[in-house]
Amino acid sequence: MKVYVSLPITGFPLNIVKKRAEQYKKELQADGYEVITPFDVCNEPNRSYAHYMGEDIKALLECDAIYLAPGWHGSKGCTAEYEVARVYDKTIII
Repeated sequence: MKVYVSLPITGFPLNIVKKRAEQYKKELQADGYEVITPFDVCNEPNRSYAHYMGEDIKALLECDAIYLAPGWHGSKGCTAEYEVARVYDKTIII
């Protein structure tokens, strides 16, 4: 099963968020999942928020499930990704 990791990014130091994403990725891979994070999708610097969200949504749609990391409720991006996953009947892992 291919899983997209959704985690809060905006407002946090990028290096810390990248470490968290890698940690979630390793944990999910240990459980047998194929995992993709937002940083796997698009690591182009200085692009618009809309560009990053568009790439993330495209990647999510190619996955079977979404993993919602702690704090996702407070993130507009994570909430949007959750709604896309819900509408497209993706498995939701919290």
